[in-house]
Amino acid sequence: MIKITLASSSHAKSAILNRVHLYHECLKPICEEISNEQDPYKYVMDIAKQKLESIEDLIKEGLIISLDCIVLLGNQIVTKPHNIEEAETNIRKCSNNFSKIITGIAIKNIDTKQTFYDYQESTVYFKPISKEDIAYYIAEEKDILNVSGYVIENIASNFIKKIDGSFYNILGVPVEKIYEILNKMNIHLKDIVKR
Repeated sequence: MIKITLASSSHAKSAILNRVHLYHECLKPICEEISNEQDPYKYVMDIAKQKLESIEDLIKEGLIISLDCIVLLGNQIVTKPHNIEEAETNIRKCSNNFSKIITGIAIKNIDTKQTFYDYQESTVYFKPISKEDIAYYIAEEKDILNVSGYVIENIASNFIKKIDGSFYNILGVPVEKIYEILNKMNIHLKDIVKR
């Protein structure tokens, strides 16, 4: 049996992994999350690697899974808004547009030293969003300052035209890609310690 540690204190990410039976413990990474990488794909993988390495010495056995997610609008990385005005700007830019969600993945088996770095990408296409509905979203979405770009699983789902790729990736947890990597490591769901 193998233990999994998620390098995150996110309750939302943890809940998704538990839902798909990737049971784990959580440990908050301690790193600056700063990268000089200009390429967004290399950027997210670098931050995921930093998070993994920041807790690696604290884990004695099993797997560490580390994730980092960004939203791209055009060529601009959209980060968590500092205030309501920035959140409004983000959702306004999405109207009748599309964004890419890229999640960097770092997974290490402490026992075998086997390590994988990868990413998952999804594209979200938005319908035109009226000023009234943008105002409603800003007023009613309680998690608006906690995520990069938008909260797709709540009110913003009304504005979606279509999605290409993984929905779970848009939530920052690309379970399909994680499962694919675990299979490359010859780890199966039945091998994971239940919590």
